[in-house]
Amino acid sequence: MSEQSGIPGGDTGANAPHAGKDRDLSFLWPVIDRIRAIEIKFVAEDAAGNAAPRVTGAAQSVLEARLQALEGEVAALKQTMQSMLGMLGEGVSAAADAVAAVATELPPQRWTRVAALAVLTFLLLLAAHWMIVFVYDKPTIVLRLMSIAIPLPLAVWLTLRHRIVPWVEIIYGLVIGAAAVFGMAFATSIHEKTAFLPENIREWQETLEYTASIMFAHLTGVLISSALQARGGVQNRAGEATLRLAQVIALVSGRAVANGPQLKKHVDNVQSLVTNLMPIASAIMAIVTGIRGFLN
Repeated sequence: MSEQSGIPGGDTGANAPHAGKDRDLSFLWPVIDRIRAIEIKFVAEDAAGNAAPRVTGAAQSVLEARLQALEGEVAALKQTMQSMLGMLGEGVSAAADAVAAVATELPPQRWTRVAALAVLTFLLLLAAHWMIVFVYDKPTIVLRLMSIAIPLPLAVWLTLRHRIVPWVEIIYGLVIGAAAVFGMAFATSIHEKTAFLPENIREWQETLEYTASIMFAHLTGVLISSALQARGGVQNRAGEATLRLAQVIALVSGRAVANGPQLKKHVDNVQSLVTNLMPIASAIMAIVTGIRGFLN
């Protein structure tokens, strides 16, 4: 009995722990499976969460690259447009300057041309003196009128298409007048065996008046050229002088004229009047100084 009871008791005691262990593992398998499922789910969500920023970062990089390329193209287009506008502006400015230069600027006088015309005027005056006084024996007043008629058209031809410098033209007229008058006196002294230089104050006065007459004849031609240039829109120093004179006259005579366009129009009218009257006044001075001695 004791063995029987001992054997079963021994078997029972030996097998009890293994049986308990088998029962615990089988109970935990569902829990382990659930934990694994939860772990897999979390890993998947974490993987998805990590992948999303990578996709978004890549797209953002592409977008930034495109924006940078677009900004570069816009900057290049802007630079090209600015360059084209700059070139166009320079071209227009150069063309406008060229047109203005053609319209308002005339070439300066060449000294060779001035000297050649001075010699021509001198020779023509001497020839007129010789023909009128010694060949045809005409009155001296005819010579004085011819001395006005010869320099005037030559002065117009000299200055019409060239820049006019008033002080140069005054000196030119004085030189031509003095050279012609003393050349005529020298020819007369040789032909009539008389004194070359004036011998008294009256003769000096007549010599100076004759010289002034030729000078005013030349200045009359210059002023005619200046008036023609002003009508053509050409600005010169003679025109600037008449403009200043016109402004003074306009300020004195146009006190009741309002400022602005009306005053400018008034100045333009006065300048036009002065420009047209100056050649007439110079011609009158040439005639008066030329024949003054015959009027006394």
